[in-house]
Amino acid sequence: MGDTESQPRGTFEEGLAALAGDLTRLRIERGRPSYRDLEARAAGSLTGIRLPVATQSDVFNGKRLVRSDTFMALVRILLSYDEYGRPAAVPSHAAPELAVWRRRWQELAALQPPGHSRARAARGAQATSAGASGEAVRRSPGERAAEPREATERRAPAAAGEAPVYGVPAWIAGLDGFHAPAGSAGPAERARTPRHPEPAAGETGAAAAAPAPDPAFSRAPGANPAVDPAPTSAPDPGPAPRPAPTPPADPRAGRAPYAYRHRLVGHLAPVRDLAFSPDGRLLASAGGDTVQLWDTTTGLGTITPFTATHPLAFTPEGRLLTADARDPSVLHRIDPATGRPDGPPLTGHASPVTGITCAPTGGMAATLELGGTVRLCDLSVGRLPVVVTHGGGTDPIGAVAFARDGRLLAAARSSRVWDLLGGGLAGLPRTVSAGNPDVIALSPDGLLLALGYRDGRTSVCEAAGGRGALTLRGRAGPVCALAFSPDGRLLATGSDDATVRLWDTATGLPVGPPLSEHRGRVEHIAFSPTGRLLATASCDETVMLYERSGTPRTTPLAARALAVSLRERQPVRLSPVQAEAALFRVAFSPDGHLVAATSSAGSVHVWDPVTRRPLGPPVAELATLPWCLAFSPDGTVLATASANRTVYLRDPVTGTSVRELPTGHRGPLKRLAFSPDGQLLATGGTDGTVELWNPTPGTRVREPLGGHTNEVVGLAFAPDGRRLVTSGADGQVLWRDPGRPLLPDHVSLGHRGAVWSAVFSPDGTLLATAGGDATVRVWDSDGGLPVGKPLTGHRSAVYDVAFSPDGQLLASAGEDGVVLLWHPTTGRRVGEPLSGHAEAVNAVAFSPDGSLLVTAGRDGTLNRWVVGPL
Repeated sequence: MGDTESQPRGTFEEGLAALAGDLTRLRIERGRPSYRDLEARAAGSLTGIRLPVATQSDVFNGKRLVRSDTFMALVRILLSYDEYGRPAAVPSHAAPELAVWRRRWQELAALQPPGHSRARAARGAQATSAGASGEAVRRSPGERAAEPREATERRAPAAAGEAPVYGVPAWIAGLDGFHAPAGSAGPAERARTPRHPEPAAGETGAAAAAPAPDPAFSRAPGANPAVDPAPTSAPDPGPAPRPAPTPPADPRAGRAPYAYRHRLVGHLAPVRDLAFSPDGRLLASAGGDTVQLWDTTTGLGTITPFTATHPLAFTPEGRLLTADARDPSVLHRIDPATGRPDGPPLTGHASPVTGITCAPTGGMAATLELGGTVRLCDLSVGRLPVVVTHGGGTDPIGAVAFARDGRLLAAARSSRVWDLLGGGLAGLPRTVSAGNPDVIALSPDGLLLALGYRDGRTSVCEAAGGRGALTLRGRAGPVCALAFSPDGRLLATGSDDATVRLWDTATGLPVGPPLSEHRGRVEHIAFSPTGRLLATASCDETVMLYERSGTPRTTPLAARALAVSLRERQPVRLSPVQAEAALFRVAFSPDGHLVAATSSAGSVHVWDPVTRRPLGPPVAELATLPWCLAFSPDGTVLATASANRTVYLRDPVTGTSVRELPTGHRGPLKRLAFSPDGQLLATGGTDGTVELWNPTPGTRVREPLGGHTNEVVGLAFAPDGRRLVTSGADGQVLWRDPGRPLLPDHVSLGHRGAVWSAVFSPDGTLLATAGGDATVRVWDSDGGLPVGKPLTGHRSAVYDVAFSPDGQLLASAGEDGVVLLWHPTTGRRVGEPLSGHAEAVNAVAFSPDGSLLVTAGRDGTLNRWVVGPL
C-alpha cells in the first residue's frame, strides 16, 4: 500500500486492506494452503469450525469484515499448519498467539460504519458477476444461504425448553477495547430506515442461540424466539423487504426520541444482557463468558478480568450481580472498580440462573432459575436463597421484577401476574392475544405487562385485570426483547429484523422512527435509571448507546478530542516529569503502578505514572550505573547495578537493598534482564560477557558466556523463556538457549555498528533491535532471519526499542531526540514523530495495559504519551 504518510490514516478501508494483507502473509508462511484445503481442514478439525470458500475469498481479498468468530476461526485454522504446510494442532480459543489478531479485528470493527459490510459485499458480487476463476469463487445462492452459519464454533444447538449454552472458553484477559466516539462519522448521520439484517452465524433452524434474560426479569424457559428454518438451498434474498404497515403515527412519531451516541465494540460473541449502574455512569454488557463495563459518557470500556456471563443486575449500592460462566447456578457480586468478586459467591440454586432483580431498597434480590423457580436472596449475609415459588407445570413463570412499592411480581406465560410476597394472584388478564408470548416484561411500577410474540405483535395491558389491552405491530418477525422506560410511558421492542421501536404505552402508537443501527437480531434493551440513556444489545456482537434527544451533550470536548486522536493513532503528550540529570533507562512495574528510571547522577527514581508523584526520595548512590534497571516479573524486586560490578536487588517502593549479587565481570555492567519466570537474571558487561544468576539464593548458575568482541549492551529473554538474545557494540545479535547457553544457536548480522537494544514481541515471534546505524531491524525469532527491510526514519543512532503489549506498535528512540512508532509486521510508520525532548532519547517503555508510553531523555525529562486504549 505504500508509505502511510501518503495515505489517509485510521480509515476503515485502509485497515481492512492491511488486515487482508497480513492474513495473506500468514497463509504464505503456513505453506500457502488453498481455500479448499482450509475448508476441508476446518471441517475435519472436530472444532465445529466452518469456513466456506466464498467467505475466505472475501477475507483474503479485503472485501468485507466478517464476524469476529469467523475471522478468529480462520486464523486458528491457518495457525494449525506449520511453516511447511503440514497439519498441526488447532490452537485453543485462549491461545496467546490469537490475542494480536483479536485486537486487530476489534480496532477495525470500531471504525466500521454500520451497513458497510453488506454494501461492500454487494459491490464485490457485482464486480465478479461476469465470471470468476481460480480461488475467487462466485457465491451461489446456496452458498449465500449457508454463509450466515459460518464458524459456529462457539454456539451449540438449543432446542426449545433446553438450557442455553454456557461455559464459552475465555478468549482474552486484561484487554481494553477502543470504541468509536460520538461525533465520528457513523450511524447518527445515516437515515434510520429499517434494513434487512444479515443473519448471524448459528441463527437458522434449530441452532438458534438462546436469547438471554433481562436483568430485571427473565423469559420463560423454552420461550426463546426462533427464526423459521431456512431451506438448504435458499434463493437470493434480493432487495430488502418493505416494512409492514404500522398504525397511523401521532405528531410525535416524526421526531426521534433518542439519538445515537456510541457504538460499543469489544465482545467476540453475541451480547445477551445489559444493565446500567444506579447512577447511570456505567453500563455492563455480557457476551460469551466476558462482561464489559462501559463509561456511558465517553463510550470507552474495559473487560472485567473475572469470567462471568448473563444475567446481569446492579444492586442499589452499585455492585454488579452476575452469573459464573463456569457454573451459571452460582452468582457473584462484582466490584466495578476492580472487576473482581466482592465477597463470597451466592450459591444454592438448583439450575442456571436466567434472571435477577434487586429490591429498590437494597439488601434483597430475587432470582429466576431456568425451570421457573423463583428464589429470594439476602445479599447482606449471602445465605442460601429461599424458594418463593417452584417452577414447572403448564404455566411456568417467565418474568420476575420488584415493583417500586416493594412488591415482588412474577408473570407467567399465560399472562397471569403473581404477587409472590403477598401470596396471591395480582391479576388475571383477559385474553389479550392468541398463543403464548416469547418475551414478557413488567413496568417498573408493576402496573403494566408487555407480551411479545413470534409474529411481530406486542401486547400491552394492565398487570391487574388486563384492562386496556393494546396491540403494537411492527415488522413481521419475532419480538426478541422488551423494556419499559423508568416512568412506564415508553415501551422499547427489539426485533429479529435488527431494529428497535419505541411505543407510547398509553396510545399504542409508535414514537419516532425505528432505531436501525444494528446488523443482527436485537437480544436485549435497557433504559438507564433516569431514562436519559437507552442501550441495545445484538447478536452482531455490538452495543448501541442512545441519548434522549435534546439532552445537552455531557461528553467534554477534551475527552472527545482525545478519543479521536487515539483512534487515529496520534499519541497525546501529558505533563512531563523532571529529574535532576540525564535519564538513561526506564521501566514499568508489571502491574503498571510504578515507573522507574536511572539517571547519570547515580540516582534511581520511582514515580507514580499517573500522578507523577515520587515514591520517596531517589535512591542516590554515586556508584549506581545509569545503564542497568529491571523489574522482576512479580514486581517485588527492582534490580540496579553499581560501579563495583555488584547487582543490587531492591524493594521498588522503599529502595532498600534486599540482596546483593557480586558479579564476576571485569568491567562495568551495561544491561540487566529477568527471565519470564523470574528464575534467572542475566547481566551483560563491558567485558563482552554475559552471566546468568539465580536471584533468589543469589548464586551464579554457570560460567560467563562469551561470543561478543565488545561490550554487551542489549539483553532479552523470549516470553516463553526458551531464548536469550544478546546484542553488542560489535554489531552481533547472538541467540542462545538458556538451558545450554555456552554456544549461540545462531548469529544475526545486519546492523553497521553497535546494536544498542533488543526486545521480543509479546507473542515471541519477532525480535526488534536498535542500531547505531540509525535503523531498526525486525527478525524472525525462529531462525534469526530479517523480516522485511530495515526501518529507516531516524537521523542518527537508535538507542532503544519497545513493543506495545498487544504487539501492534513498535516504538523506537534515538540520538535525534524523537520517538517513532511503527507497525512491526508491515514496517509502516504510524502517526507523526513524537518530539518533546531537547536532547537524545535514551529509553522508551509501554505501560503493561498499553495505554501509556514513557520516554526518558538526556535532558532529564520523562515524557508521558497517551497512546490508548483508555
